[in-house]
Amino acid sequence: MPGTAPWIGPWRCSRNGSSGIDRDMSFHTLFLRISDTDDHAPGIMLLRALLRMPAWLFGFMVRWRGWMYEAGLLKAERLPVPVISVGGLTIGGAGKTPVVRYLAGLLMDMGHRPVILSRGYGRTDRRIVSVSLEENWQNVGDEPFFLATMLPDVPIVVGADRVSAGRHAIAEFQPDVLLLDDGFQHRRLQRDLDIVVYDSTGYARNLPLIPAGPSREPLTALQRAQGLILTRTDQVNAPTDVSQDIRAVNPNIQIIESIYEPVRLRRISDNTILSVDDIKKQPVLILCGIANPDSFCRTVSDLGAHVAFTLYFPDHHTYSIKDMDEVVQSARQVGTEWIITTEKDAVRIPDHLIQTHLLALDISLSIPTGEEILKNLILSLDIPK
Repeated sequence: MPGTAPWIGPWRCSRNGSSGIDRDMSFHTLFLRISDTDDHAPGIMLLRALLRMPAWLFGFMVRWRGWMYEAGLLKAERLPVPVISVGGLTIGGAGKTPVVRYLAGLLMDMGHRPVILSRGYGRTDRRIVSVSLEENWQNVGDEPFFLATMLPDVPIVVGADRVSAGRHAIAEFQPDVLLLDDGFQHRRLQRDLDIVVYDSTGYARNLPLIPAGPSREPLTALQRAQGLILTRTDQVNAPTDVSQDIRAVNPNIQIIESIYEPVRLRRISDNTILSVDDIKKQPVLILCGIANPDSFCRTVSDLGAHVAFTLYFPDHHTYSIKDMDEVVQSARQVGTEWIITTEKDAVRIPDHLIQTHLLALDISLSIPTGEEILKNLILSLDIPK
């Protein structure tokens, strides 16, 4: 497992000279290492060879399932209101949640009544439920709960069966549009607009399929999408190269470049709001359990903070007393009181474990020049008001 097994070797992170501990045991991290042809650790090279055939079989099954839908042998069910899907080609880390948050706000600004449909990854309750901030986040999933805190006026319904969840949402909230979170592969629910989110920093022309890599589908799957949002374009040298490759697959796809902008710091213990400028030139410890921790680390560093230590946990990790004791001890060792985490991680830290100096950095999606493209895609649906 990454960062722990000597035969695999340490995961290479760009921490700007800081020290840190990587407890991220996620498959996503391992997939990225396997697909990184510059990673020559013996265990990774062995896994890369062993997983070629399973990846080919997975790709065959994906193509076969796609053909079944296209041939009409598998039926997609249509709901009585338009459906906008936000999805991805890879597992984790593309930035779909901020895009869903942005789109929900945009739809409301345009006078619509959206409801978000989510699977609710990792939740303990299997029922179709509407998200309430009065509930334990584990009953609905950390991402839907996080979205509910950021979008108090947008109903969110969770359920693995998105068709049934959509019917539930329509009956309870009477929306005029449904926003399907992580829905690109959920083809049983027919959608009117497919928007794919792609992380510019993780782009590769031939990123291997599961289990040899993080890809759920090959790049050619973009032929069925109408829009693509490239995230973190400020963290790559040439986002236009990515766009050219995508247009070669789908010349008609609308491509929107986006960046993530730090908005504010929030002291979790009492919800005090601080300026992001408050951590300039300050030593900080970064704590996060997300799919792309290095991107968050870079964002904090770009604010002018000195990243003295990092603690990376698996995506969707639930923090324990032992974890938080380690956070406090590590902060003392590097001589800092500034502990920075993500708003999504803040949801998963129990109230009684929250430290006084634990701050959540709120990061929002920003589209400097392409919002009109998104609006036109939405207007093309001709949603009645």
